[in-house]
Amino acid sequence: MIGMIIIVLWQVFSRTILGNPNTVTEELVRFGLVWFAMLSSAYVVGQKGHLAVTLLSEKLTGTKANVLEIVVQCLFLAFAITIMVYGGWNAVTLTMGQISPSLGIPMGYVYLSVPVSGVLIIIYSLINLIEAMNGKSVVQEKG
Repeated sequence: MIGMIIIVLWQVFSRTILGNPNTVTEELVRFGLVWFAMLSSAYVVGQKGHLAVTLLSEKLTGTKANVLEIVVQCLFLAFAITIMVYGGWNAVTLTMGQISPSLGIPMGYVYLSVPVSGVLIIIYSLINLIEAMNGKSVVQEKG
C-alpha cells in the first residue's frame, strides 16, 4: 500500500511540477489495487472478519452454532471453487492475449489475482471447516 502511495505521489509530482506526466503509474497502481483487494479478501476470510448477517448466528450456541459455521464454510468453499478458481482461471486464459496499454503486460496477469485469491480462500475455508467440525471455532469465539 505504501508503494502505491509513493507511485501516485510521483505521478502527481511529474504531472504538476515537471509538466511531463508518467503514463505507467496510473495503470500500475490500478493493477496493484486489484491484487491488493483480492488478496485482502482471502486474508479476511482466514480471519473470519468478512461481512456477515449475524441475526441467526448470535442466537445459536453449541452444536447448532457449529452446524451453521460448517454450512457457511461449505458455501465459502463452493463460491471459491466455482466462481473464483474456475471462473477466474477462464478469465485469465481469455485475457492473456490482451495487452495493457501503458505497461504492455498481458491482462491475464491482472485477472490472475482472482484464482490465486480463490485458492487462498479455499485453504482458509478448509482450516475453518476443520475447526468447526472439531467444535473449536464457534464455541471459543463466543466464550
